[in-house]
Formats: sequence, structure tokens, C-alpha cells
Amino acid sequence: MFRLGTLTLLFVAGLIHLATATVDAQVNLPSQQLLNRYGLEVLWSSQGVLNKSRDRVMNATIDEETVYIQSQNGFISAFDSETGDRRWAQLVGRLDSPQLPLTSNQDTVLVTSGIRLFAVDKWEGVRLWEIALAEQAGARPVSDNERVYVASQEGSVYAYDLARIYELYHANKLPKWSVQTQIWRHATSRPIKIPPILYENQLTFASKTGIMYSVRPEDDKLVFQMSTNQSISAPMVEKSGRLYVCTDANHVYCLDSLRGTVIWDFVARGPVTTQPRIVNNRCYLSTVAGTVYCLNAETGINEWESKESYKFIAKTENYVVTADRLGNLLLLSLNATGTDVTVTARLPMKSFKFKIANDLTDRIYLVSEQGQTLCLRERGNSFPKFFRNPDRRPVEPIFADENAGQNSATDDSGNN
Repeated sequence: MFRLGTLTLLFVAGLIHLATATVDAQVNLPSQQLLNRYGLEVLWSSQGVLNKSRDRVMNATIDEETVYIQSQNGFISAFDSETGDRRWAQLVGRLDSPQLPLTSNQDTVLVTSGIRLFAVDKWEGVRLWEIALAEQAGARPVSDNERVYVASQEGSVYAYDLARIYELYHANKLPKWSVQTQIWRHATSRPIKIPPILYENQLTFASKTGIMYSVRPEDDKLVFQMSTNQSISAPMVEKSGRLYVCTDANHVYCLDSLRGTVIWDFVARGPVTTQPRIVNNRCYLSTVAGTVYCLNAETGINEWESKESYKFIAKTENYVVTADRLGNLLLLSLNATGTDVTVTARLPMKSFKFKIANDLTDRIYLVSEQGQTLCLRERGNSFPKFFRNPDRRPVEPIFADENAGQNSATDDSGNN
């Protein structure tokens, strides 16, 4: 066992050396002169851990604090989202075992690899526990403080008890006794490919048939059920009591998230296959037909659309950032009334295959297949704007006014 562990550590160390030895050979970064022209700058650039001779990036995801890249071989690299410092790099699961996109919360990263679910410490990269799943996962897991929920390719959603998981882990009984961690199972008639979502003590998920279920997380009691009569085509999102759902018949529905009743619906020119992005009361939709829509999130009114855009990327102070089919990064500028956009710039970013859609902050994150990871920001924005969870924004320092003391002294002497 010691010998095998030593070899594994040497292999990981070798990969880290290989990944960092030729960072400059990865891709060409945009020139600062080009970025300056549009008020942008490179905040940081880092390299993920992977064997570039045979490995490629498969998934790239973010939360407010961290950028994660997952390689085909099963390596995960985690970077500080503001400094680019690599927090950790870890092989999760067996080498070359397929992984779904990971999910994270305040303290933990959850990764499905094959028929196993792994938990990794978000800040240190230390593996916490591993359980065997009842069925192959069909979508990335979600969790709260008490349970983990996994949707399967067979059409069921399973709830696993976190307290029981840790109890068995400390007793050295995992993954053998994983079945004891299961609390409930909710079976549907078709596979589940869309991740469940948690909000307001409800867990909502949908089968391939388009039937949506919302249940209580603690006991699987049904809160509401509805049918869209169409397959769900993109991950759902909940914001401020509203649930946004897309179907492969080009429909986008806004539902009351607690009751499942329809508030408005919108018909796009083509299916929406990526998650709607809600930023500042605007709902951004990316269609496979090659159009990005901006809807009023409350009314569903189409405020503008960009037929030159293929995917929403980010919202900065001055731009809506999208990508086109050629891999360029588009900077869209709104007119004075906010009813139309023009393409201000096309930045050549074809080398960065993964342009992460960011509705969390105003940063722009780009990742190449070789693991080169880049963060752009608008000049002068030293602190990121937090859109979805503003309470997580770091406290900005307050600088004293240099003239305050002089003014105070003048006032005192004048009053005297």
C-alpha cells in the first residue's frame, strides 16, 4: 500500500512539473495594447495540472471564490478566482474515469466519477469521503448542510445523509456500507440529465419527458408537479422566487418557484441548451441557432437580441460579453435606452475553447484545452461585483480622506 501511494504521489508530482514547465507554450494571450483599447486588462493567467501529451480539459466551472478545471484523465485544478493562485490539484477517482461537471458549496467540492461520489475539501483539496452510488449519475450532484442529492441515468433521484456519511467514514466503513447513507429515492419514468436545484426548502428536478417534480428535501414529500409537454433542454435556475425552465421546443418558462405556476413564457428562435443567466434583473438566453437574447426577468419582454452572438459570457460595468461561433469574444455596448446593442469589439480568443458563462461576478474567465486559464476584468474594478450572492462579496477597505483632518482643524479654529 505504501509503495502504491508513493508511486501515485510521484506520478502527480510529475504531472504538476510537466504542466508548469511549458506554460508559455500553451496559447497566445491577447496583447495588453488590444485590451487597453477597450478598457480591459489581464487580472491573472495560470496553468492547470494535466499531461499535455495525452490529456485535455473536459469541464470548466466557477463559484465566487474558485475556478475549477477538470481534465479528461480525472485531474481537478482549483484556482483562486481573484489572484489565480493554484490552491490545489488532485486526481479524483480512477485515472481516465469519466466525470460529470463538479459542484461546490461553501466548504466542499462534489465530484461524480463512474459510479462513485467523492467529496473534496474546497480550500485544501484533501479528499473527505467516497461513497458508491446506487446508479450511474446522470447530472452533477447538489447538496445542502444535511444531505447530498444525485440524479441517475435510470430516472431516479437519491438523497444521501451527510451525517451518516461522516459517521461511516470515521468508522472506516466507506464505501462498503454506502447503502446505509441513503435516505430516500424518488423514481421517475425517464432518465434525468438536468441537475436538480435547491431553494427555499424545495428540491426541484425534471425527467427527460418534461415532467417537473418539486419535493421536500427531508422526506421526498411532493410540493408540486407539472408537465411542460416537452423535454427540458438546459439546467434550471431559481432567482428571487422565480424558476426559469427551457425546453427543446424553443420555449422558456418563468414559474413561481414555490407553486410551479407559469408567470410568463417566451419562444426563442432555436432551442436553449445552456442555463439561463440572471444578472441585474435581466435573463440572458443562448440558443443553438446562434442568438443571445436579453429578457426582462420579471416580465419576459425581449429587450434586445444579438444575432452575432452564440453564448452569453459575462456582464461587466460597460459591456455585455458574449462569444460568437468562431471563438471570438464580443464586447456588446447598450444604447442609451437599453433596447439595442452594437458590437464594440471582437477579441480573438479561439485558443480558449472554454469560455465560462459567469452570472456570479463581473469577471471574464477563459480556459484552453491545454489548461491555460485566464481572467480578464475592466480596468479600475479592483473588487469584483457579486450578482447572485452579494453577501459573499469581500469587505472593501475604507480609506480615510487625507484632507479630513485639515478640514476638521480649520472648523475647530474657526468656531473658536
